[in-house]
Amino acid sequence: MADLLRAGFARLWRAPIFWLGVAFMAGWGGLVCHSAYDGSQYGIVYFMGDLCRYHCIVTVFLPAVFCALFLGTEYDHGTIRNKLIAGKSRPAVYLTSLILSLAACFLMLGAYFLPVVCVGPFVTEGLGTTPGTLALIVIGELLMAAALCALCTLGSLLISRKAVLAVTLLLAVLAGLAVGGYLEGRLQEPEFHQVIMMNEEGEPAIASDRENPSYLRGREREVYQFAADFLPMGQALLYNFDMAVHPAAMCLYSLLILTASTAGGLLAFRRKDLK
Repeated sequence: MADLLRAGFARLWRAPIFWLGVAFMAGWGGLVCHSAYDGSQYGIVYFMGDLCRYHCIVTVFLPAVFCALFLGTEYDHGTIRNKLIAGKSRPAVYLTSLILSLAACFLMLGAYFLPVVCVGPFVTEGLGTTPGTLALIVIGELLMAAALCALCTLGSLLISRKAVLAVTLLLAVLAGLAVGGYLEGRLQEPEFHQVIMMNEEGEPAIASDRENPSYLRGREREVYQFAADFLPMGQALLYNFDMAVHPAAMCLYSLLILTASTAGGLLAFRRKDLK
């Protein structure tokens, strides 16, 4: 497996898609810092906690794009078959692909956090939360990215055609964001709507609260909240809009997805007919 990792990282350092992702995320981090600086000139207050979460929606696309364009060529070029012919085991091939995916994604995220950490303290007004909470949120974001890498690696090793893989992963990300947006919207429904009555002069006279039938209550709300906390795209939206109410549980869910998808991927890849 060590030989596979050395060859994989050697290929990674030469991959244009990797360096394009690093440059994009570094530019995104710089843009976020510049926006915070511009906002401060108009009295808008930003915190480091804000800057540390504005990458989340972009981050969900990183594993999909990277795996589709980097791992997706393994079948097209016959690389996987050559590795197996050379005596490498299927679990070693799968785990090497997963490690490369994780390393690439974390390095891209590191490129985002570099300008945030270096410039952010000068354009923000403190952390905006406790250090422990901020650390937990950042760890949760990294675990969310790791869970997505595991899922995209699973797809990359089981789907042989590169074009089908790319379309499948991108559509899955978009569908996940749509579901996460729906869940978030339902959870944000207010419990009451304010109804304002006008008097004869057309001025507001009486205001009353009317119960919102769309507001989620009881067990139904718990189910929606669990789904939003569990799904990686739901987590991305919750982190991005500072709505994560169960960050510790979200970390555990990401670890569960990472472990389950890796175990399932290893079993499925062992049985896959590589022709």
